[in-house]
Amino acid sequence: MKWITGIAVTCILLLLLLLYPDIMISPGELMEGHQDLRHKCLSCHQPFGGVDNVRCISCHTLAEIGKDSTGMTDKVLFHEALAQQSCSACHTDHAGTNPESSLSGFDHLLLDEVIINDCVRCHSVPTDTLHKQVSPSCQNCHDFKAWKPLASFDHAYLLPDRQDKCASCHSAPDDEYHQQIQDNCDKCHNTTQWVPSTFAHNDFFILDSDHNAKCNVCHKSNNYGEYTCYGCHEHTASGMIAEHSEEGITNITDCVSCHKSADEDGAKRNMENRNGGNQNGQQEGNNNEEEDD
Repeated sequence: MKWITGIAVTCILLLLLLLYPDIMISPGELMEGHQDLRHKCLSCHQPFGGVDNVRCISCHTLAEIGKDSTGMTDKVLFHEALAQQSCSACHTDHAGTNPESSLSGFDHLLLDEVIINDCVRCHSVPTDTLHKQVSPSCQNCHDFKAWKPLASFDHAYLLPDRQDKCASCHSAPDDEYHQQIQDNCDKCHNTTQWVPSTFAHNDFFILDSDHNAKCNVCHKSNNYGEYTCYGCHEHTASGMIAEHSEEGITNITDCVSCHKSADEDGAKRNMENRNGGNQNGQQEGNNNEEEDD
């Protein structure tokens, strides 16, 4: 008796499978363009044999593929070269109604050599700000495995008049230091790597607790190639000239050549090293002239 029940259940299941295959075994919702086939599985599938290319091209002729879906009559029609490939290798109909979800993968190496190196024959030319500034060779930055992220990017590919305009592509930093700097990123950074910066302030002057000032206190008008020490209250031009004159020092235009930090003794050592071991080469020269007289 049990075996009769088993046979009956099996027959019922097979009947339901044949009558309503979309309900019994459908892997997902069909794309929008194939919604009218959602109850007609055998329109695309062979019984127990999967999707047959012949059934695909009975509706989608090779010479017309792409025209209806893209609305572009001049679209490159490369499917003729893929006739030996299985349609399901690239396409799937059961990934939802969004047409873009129907492309499950694509191997560009299947394309003809002429087409594979001419991306815009299939893809629309990007219209964003960045792509308007670069030379039109997609392979310089992208590869066939993935459009994003970039395989690489060499700033030399930018058009010459754009290579020094970082903010046209990059957002301006909003930290307290960069807010005082405008359009001269190359003073500290380069196009090979953004972090770390190439500028080491301590090589010129140590910003210790006595000199923890904002950039524009020493560097005026966004010019970081020049500096002034007169931005601090204890430094005045007349006072510094008088103080250095007592030591016989008259050239005080480049403070950091001696003063690398707030250490005054360090300034004396730096001056001695610069003048070959003498505290003041100019003062010694004056003394020699007096002896000659």
